[in-house]
Amino acid sequence: MGGKLSITIFLLVCLVWKAQAAVNCTATGVGRFADPADTTCKNYSLCALDSNTNTILTYNYSCPTTSVFNPTTRVCTTNYVCPTNGSTTNTTTTAVCTTDGFVADPSSTDCTTYIQCVNIGGTFSQTTLTCPSGTFYNPTTTFCEVSYTCPTTQTISCTSVGRIANTTDTTCQGYVLCVAATNGTLLQYSYTCPTTSLFNPNTRVCTTNYTCPN
Repeated sequence: MGGKLSITIFLLVCLVWKAQAAVNCTATGVGRFADPADTTCKNYSLCALDSNTNTILTYNYSCPTTSVFNPTTRVCTTNYVCPTNGSTTNTTTTAVCTTDGFVADPSSTDCTTYIQCVNIGGTFSQTTLTCPSGTFYNPTTTFCEVSYTCPTTQTISCTSVGRIANTTDTTCQGYVLCVAATNGTLLQYSYTCPTTSLFNPNTRVCTTNYTCPN
């Protein structure tokens, strides 16, 4: 009798735990995903497929000891720097996401904020985060660093809103995002395509199908 009661209590706890899930597993699909409301970066949800009912179940977890959850690699690690002062704003005036990961915030002039990109059902969710005090976002390493110097000038001139290739980059991975400021001027921010992808100046996105003419 006691064993059956324990199992019943355990199942009830699991149901409550799943009901409080912060991640919408129906939208994200199977996998591990960071809790967007957790500023400590320790909580995440595991979305698992129940083959018997063909439904996705949600289980909440917390990383052990001093580790935190890296939303890019989707594992608990001690090498990830948690943006402890980050906000949870999911709206930005300009679409900057082309792949999962982190990119510089085009509206930031001091490199203290950056954007987390998460592909949910084919649509990118953009969350603006803030670097810890005294650090600056490095778009090359995608980390907030004390030693990073925020650039104040660019070598490419913007003539209209959008993404343009960085013609000074012979690897074809660099590009510039041109954004219209409230005063009518064009702001520009340098980016680098991730991993082995290149920037296609025709489609203006990072892709693995483009051949660099250099």
